[in-house]
Amino acid sequence: MEYGVALVLAFLLAMVLGQVPLFRETSVGKLRASDLVQFVGYSGSLVIGWLGARELARNPPAEWRWLVPFQGLVVPLATLLVITIAYGVLLFALQPFLGKLGMVTYNWVFIAAIVVDSIWLILSWVWKCVPLVAAMESRKIQRGG
Repeated sequence: MEYGVALVLAFLLAMVLGQVPLFRETSVGKLRASDLVQFVGYSGSLVIGWLGARELARNPPAEWRWLVPFQGLVVPLATLLVITIAYGVLLFALQPFLGKLGMVTYNWVFIAAIVVDSIWLILSWVWKCVPLVAAMESRKIQRGG
């Protein structure tokens, strides 16, 4: 709960402050203060969300017992979401400084990160979750039979 509230607050502050005329009209070179405040706020939201997912994977609430066999997917899935969203968030601070080649490199870095994390997600399913799901099904069959 505390991670969720902190995430929403960071997101809302970044969104609101990014639209305030003082921040939109103030800049240093190519970088506007509104872009910087949005970068910091949205980045903070992503970090808070990822830390919350990590905590959920380690200690799921008692009422979320259904999550236990899938705990191994929580962090890789959260990481995939963070990487995908971070692509746009980082552009708030970096886009003014990226040329054509820089943008191509930036895109390929994120493509590689998404592919690597997708592989991690699949391997987590195969190595961590499938055995737990199979064990649960086996126990259900044994109890029923």
